[in-house]
Amino acid sequence: MDGSRARLLSMQDNRHRLKRRQAYPGAYRADDYAVKLPTDFPFKRIVLAVALSLLAHILLLWQWPPFEFRENIELPPLQVKLEPLPKLAKKTVTRKHKAKPAVPPQPLAEPIVAASMPAITDAAASAVAEAEAPVSAPITTAETSSHPLLPKHAQLTFAVQYSSGTFKLGEVIHRIENLDGHYTLQAEAQTTGLVSLFKNYSLKQISTGIVTSQGLRPDSYMEEKEDGSRKQTIVAHFDWNAHQIYYSNGTSSKLREQAQDLLSLPYHLSQQPLNVVSIPVTLSYGTNVNQYYIAVGEEVTISTAMGELRAIPLSKVHGANEEGLIMWLALEYRLLPVKILHLDKSGEVSVNMIITDIRVSDE
Repeated sequence: MDGSRARLLSMQDNRHRLKRRQAYPGAYRADDYAVKLPTDFPFKRIVLAVALSLLAHILLLWQWPPFEFRENIELPPLQVKLEPLPKLAKKTVTRKHKAKPAVPPQPLAEPIVAASMPAITDAAASAVAEAEAPVSAPITTAETSSHPLLPKHAQLTFAVQYSSGTFKLGEVIHRIENLDGHYTLQAEAQTTGLVSLFKNYSLKQISTGIVTSQGLRPDSYMEEKEDGSRKQTIVAHFDWNAHQIYYSNGTSSKLREQAQDLLSLPYHLSQQPLNVVSIPVTLSYGTNVNQYYIAVGEEVTISTAMGELRAIPLSKVHGANEEGLIMWLALEYRLLPVKILHLDKSGEVSVNMIITDIRVSDE
């Protein structure tokens, strides 16, 4: 019984397989169990539809304006203020006034005769004009006979520009220490930005001495220059007792009054009365010394990163084939230097320093 039943089930199963094969020819593997899609299944159209749908969504998201989600947004505090209600405007009632009798006109007073007024003399007129003149006149070189004191601490930052243009080559920082009558000036210059990638240049200067009623009197000057792989150091010692300047190369020069070095010169001039035509100075370059005159110019206004500054120009009087020097001292900043130009022997600008920041302290 069991064997006949098994044969019956097997025959029924074979009939079902035969019907499926006839309905879907080639849709089954040899084992008749792995299901296959029919040959006319629209596979390409479905893939194309899905691709077009994805493309449309991507384009839509790409053109959609971006959203910014902010968290912890601080809202301004709510302020409540009680104010009285505005008053209602009162109604105005127009009333008719009775006409008043006309008042007879009064006789006019006699005119004042000009001859009865006191005559204004020329002296009185000049006094009135002087009183009406503005009291805040611009400061000129004639009013700079008294010099401000050198600050105890100061830092000046200059931008070094190419020639007379605005392209920045480097930066120079001056530092001032003025304590108990002794001063120390330090200057550090170096190339910055893209220029430093092509040319590595640095300069360090130190000037020390004392502050007198006639200005600065340097005792020593040191200059350390580094240009690529080349290094150079210059030292000058000012012996005021022997009236000699001794240099690190073994030479010496005669020391005269008002002798200055390159770093102390502008700060020494800030301690001088500028109501003169010129100022004699003896300038030491670290290896030699020369006698010059500094011409004092009229007040001008220069443009800086700190704004428009009123300044007095000071120019070194030099002859042909000599290097030039022009300095501008700011009237609003204790006559500290705010612009310095170095000229080569042909008269072209070799160094252009212009102020970008000033910090002063007397504590």
